[in-house]
Amino acid sequence: MKSNNFLIVTALSILITSFSSCSNDFLEENPESFIAPTNFYKTEADANAALVAVYNGLRAIYSQDITFVGDTAGEQTWPGVSNSNVDRSNIDAFQFDPSNAILLGNWNNNYVIINRANAVLDRVPAIEMPAATKDIIIAEARFLRAFSYFNLVRTFGGVPLRLAEVTPLHLERSSADAVYAVIIDDLKQAEAKLPAVQPAANVGRATKGAASTMLAYVYLTKKDWTNAAAKAQEVISNAGAYGYGLYATPADVWKIANENKLEHIFSIQFQSGPEALGSAYAQFYLSRTANVIQASGISGFGQNMVEDKFWRSFSAADTRRDASILSRFVDPKTQKVYQYPSTDLTELSIFKYFDTAPYARSNNNNNYPILRYADVLLMKAEALNELNGPTTEAYGAINAIRKRAGAGMTDLSGLTQVQFRAAVLQERSWEFCFESKRYFDLIRTEQLVPIMTAAGKNPQPKNLLFPIPQKEIDTNNKINPEDQNPGY
Repeated sequence: MKSNNFLIVTALSILITSFSSCSNDFLEENPESFIAPTNFYKTEADANAALVAVYNGLRAIYSQDITFVGDTAGEQTWPGVSNSNVDRSNIDAFQFDPSNAILLGNWNNNYVIINRANAVLDRVPAIEMPAATKDIIIAEARFLRAFSYFNLVRTFGGVPLRLAEVTPLHLERSSADAVYAVIIDDLKQAEAKLPAVQPAANVGRATKGAASTMLAYVYLTKKDWTNAAAKAQEVISNAGAYGYGLYATPADVWKIANENKLEHIFSIQFQSGPEALGSAYAQFYLSRTANVIQASGISGFGQNMVEDKFWRSFSAADTRRDASILSRFVDPKTQKVYQYPSTDLTELSIFKYFDTAPYARSNNNNNYPILRYADVLLMKAEALNELNGPTTEAYGAINAIRKRAGAGMTDLSGLTQVQFRAAVLQERSWEFCFESKRYFDLIRTEQLVPIMTAAGKNPQPKNLLFPIPQKEIDTNNKINPEDQNPGY
């Protein structure tokens, strides 16, 4: 059950937080018909409305564009035969440049969240309300700001640091280290104040465990193995209090009834219905051939199709393949069986986000996962191996994921440190396919060029970062062409 308090964002709250990131000059006239920050941030309800608007910004990032960074730039998917979008194709082929509209969308939408979070952080402290409630609202805003900066720094490297509601329009790029310092500080502060479990009315919002898991992910990205291992273990040690664990089967992870429970630590919330707050992934990913399994009148877009080689990489015993990828289905009207790779089914669809009962086309009830408990276990395994080689604890963590994947999945054992490192990367590929993590995993493990070259792509060293959007260079007087990432 999803929280309407979280999902349904009024036009008023978005209007307020959007304007609150503008300059003071814009607010000077203060007409009576305009609800400005100076006469809005007065009550606990105002603070909550402003926070919900920060969360709402996540939906723009995770409606599609992030997948073209995290997934299409990997070897698991390709744009699809029906794709006509040059920007998507260029990312898939590693031919993207600063004019790519997808990259601009990711840049702008993350800064929307950052600006709204800054407004909460600057305005809410002055509101008279229960201190504990205020602390949690501020902590959630810090978590969301850190999350967006984490998206930006992994994609573009150093970016302008906007840390207050009112900041100069033109800001220079900060170093990646400076951005990470802000991310870590925000997450530590959020972790200290967030609740172990959110009340039912706030389901889907950030928790202490989400902040700790994100911290582990940040440390892992920075190759701070000691802190990554410690923070992952902290989450594992508190799994009972947080309500975390693994579902019995991979298919259980993707049941809509199981969202925001057990394994799902933090997800982008979507809810089908007349408010048009649903997800588009079910139809966006579905092959045109597979339209017959959709509700009447709804068809697939045939975008971001699964690569044959990736499908074949799964063991026959690995149930994650069929839980993640649609390679067989039955026409409910004719009972005809479609089985890849026959002539009747020549495309593989992402199946993790299929909704059997969508409200309408592109209005599905599937959340988009950001952090899962499986991630905590694999982060622990990776960090421990980097510290001391494949220890008993490291094997235990990765083998827990493999056992859940299928009864026939054998435990790993007897590996060298190098072999275990490769095994964790491969396990993450199978476990988190189509969750916008593959490109970032390949970057942080320094495997983008060799793996993507082996996949038949032509990545260059410059592709370890995406280019700063040209529009930012054109409009920000503090960022010059020579400040662009190397090679672009």
